[in-house]
Amino acid sequence: MEEEQNTGDAGRGDRGSPIPGCLILGAIIGVFGGLVVLYTVVGIYQNRVIGDFTQDTAAQIQAVAPSTGQVEAVTAKLGLIEKAVKENRAERVLFTAEDLNVLIATLEAAKDFRGNTFVESIGPDGIITAMSQPLRKGIFNKGFRYLNATFVLEPEVRARTIAFKVRDIRPAEGTVPQGFIDNYSVIDFFRLDPENEAIKAHIQSLGAIYAEDGKLVVETIIRSS
Repeated sequence: MEEEQNTGDAGRGDRGSPIPGCLILGAIIGVFGGLVVLYTVVGIYQNRVIGDFTQDTAAQIQAVAPSTGQVEAVTAKLGLIEKAVKENRAERVLFTAEDLNVLIATLEAAKDFRGNTFVESIGPDGIITAMSQPLRKGIFNKGFRYLNATFVLEPEVRARTIAFKVRDIRPAEGTVPQGFIDNYSVIDFFRLDPENEAIKAHIQSLGAIYAEDGKLVVETIIRSS
């Protein structure tokens, strides 16, 4: 409780300009925005089985209409990240699944995937997210099928970027082959572009991003001079 209170108190003074914090979290949450259209890349095998776990139409994903209080609370947390980056000090900021959905609903970087992504919970395995992703039917076939599923994503900080490993895909129908799931990690669909300006400017200030006790933890670190 004390940590959450400190988060709110620290953020109130910085709410007017949470730029670095917004950029960092906007980039983190914006990883899903780059997946508005996914392309199948494992060729004939994937084309044969894709119909077993995809649908002709996209699922209707729950949308969030956050209150003013919810937006202010998340903005305060972003402000705390901003302050820690600016002051070059270590900080630990916690985000709930609700916070992430508020970011999806309000950040400009997330506008392309509103309506196709909803964070259901944050558990020991990672971020549990309902998603509806279009998949091209095949190399020579026109049109798309939709992977309506629950994705289990594990966040991690790398040397130059942030990535979300796909630990599991639980489709609305059928079963996703393990080889299909493994391809997400191999090809790194859920990796932020290292050349993204927000990532280039602030990746050195991020020590870790991980799930803990139902929260997404973002840790900043002291940068060496």
